Amino acid sequence: MVQAIKLNDLKNKKKRNAEEEENESEESEIDISSTDSENEEEKPGEEEIVNIDFDFFSGNPDVDFHALKNLSRQLFGPQESARIQLSNLADLILNSPTTTIKTDGKESDPYCFLSFVDFKANHNSDYAKYLQKVDMRLSTFFKTITDSGNKNCALVLSERLINMPPEVVPPLYKITLEDVTTTLGDDKHYDFYVIVTRKYEVNFDTDEDAMKNKTKDERSKKRVKADEVDYFHEEDRFFEKHAKIHFESEARKGVISSYMILDHEGLVKSIDELETEISTW
Repeated sequence: MVQAIKLNDLKNKKKRNAEEEENESEESEIDISSTDSENEEEKPGEEEIVNIDFDFFSGNPDVDFHALKNLSRQLFGPQESARIQLSNLADLILNSPTTTIKTDGKESDPYCFLSFVDFKANHNSDYAKYLQKVDMRLSTFFKTITDSGNKNCALVLSERLINMPPEVVPPLYKITLEDVTTTLGDDKHYDFYVIVTRKYEVNFDTDEDAMKNKTKDERSKKRVKADEVDYFHEEDRFFEKHAKIHFESEARKGVISSYMILDHEGLVKSIDELETEISTW
């Protein structure tokens, strides 16, 4: 059965006080119009429409901690996430400008999050140290930021459940960027953004036994000749286009870690272009 997700009155502001959050949470119900009836037969090709209200909230330390850990583990994958102290990372996210998306009120688990972590203020954090060890290009960039007296940088962390529609991304970024401006004051924004994300090989050979029987050279050629690489996050196509620095890891079990550094203009352009692309769908 095919399902089409329809965004119903997508919110463009967070719930900023307890009374509004309580009222909005009562409206944030998942309205499922099911065609699966004992008295009706589903016609071939008929679509089931699921209407969902997506509500935007600031990060909530009392509710979101474990969900943010799980989403971060999904973002980095099983191998890389083992190198990061995810509990410390969740605390870092909750202490930074962070937006979550929920469908069942403030107390429910987030299906998506976006966070901007100030690098200079958190350069001694476990996550900042992890990034500096990933690649010389990142460590060199961070040194430049540290030595600079007037340039700043945000570590961008974002992940969502796989069935979340990309239509939520432009308002998610715009809302969180507004919060960053409020946090920094004087209409300021970050000069640079470090984004870590993942891509995947569409035609990845999941037969590990078959791969083990191939020589190292054959396995290497397989990676080079991968027919297609696709994106977990639609916005990454545009981030790559405007990135000042972009590099990737080798594929591990079909998954590729991707690292990008964008300036503020590049980030804003990427989101605007994504929004324009979505409007044509």
